[in-house]
Amino acid sequence: MTHVQELPSGSGPIPASAVEILTQDLRRRILSGDFRPGEFLRDVKMCEEHSTSRHTFRTAALVLVTQGLLRQIPNRGFMLPEFGPDDIVDITRLRGAIEGEAVRMIVLTGVIPPAALDAVAVMRDPARSADRSALVTADRDFHRAIIAASGSARLKRTYSGLEGEIELLLIQRQGFYAAAEDMALEHERLIDSLKSRHYGTARDAFQEHWEDLQTRLLDQR
Repeated sequence: MTHVQELPSGSGPIPASAVEILTQDLRRRILSGDFRPGEFLRDVKMCEEHSTSRHTFRTAALVLVTQGLLRQIPNRGFMLPEFGPDDIVDITRLRGAIEGEAVRMIVLTGVIPPAALDAVAVMRDPARSADRSALVTADRDFHRAIIAASGSARLKRTYSGLEGEIELLLIQRQGFYAAAEDMALEHERLIDSLKSRHYGTARDAFQEHWEDLQTRLLDQR
């Protein structure tokens, strides 16, 4: 499949660069669980598997480092993060702090983001929810929609810097929900709390969600 991107001027699509294509391919593999936590992505092996140059691989890997999906270890290369208890606590707390501000803004407007409702529909769809990675993607899309609905460009920029680590953490701990139905019910409760138009109700519901997620992730270690 040809990868293309649109020019801002509207003059038509141009082929994506080799770095952009490899970045997306590696991101897909990482979030599909192709690599183990703590595993190094060796230059020679990656270049052979993706028919690319070492320079292209390293450039793409550095992009993924900025997204939190890889870590660069001096003199050793690029490694998939392995999250310990401190990482789990730090990531989930920061996510809660950012999302809490978004919740405050959504309650004021009373507008429930359609993308959040679409994400819950995926959790409810047996054909898609059987795939654990699809559930993680749905969870990502739900919370991304909450942040976007805040209307704050700064919140979105801050959250985007954390989103890769959140998604990777959930991929590595795929058993954090017993069933897709549990996940759907929990996110439906979050939507109901937003519909209440009462900040205290919404804040408490989301706070419980963040703390419960943190506990589940820590229990799986």
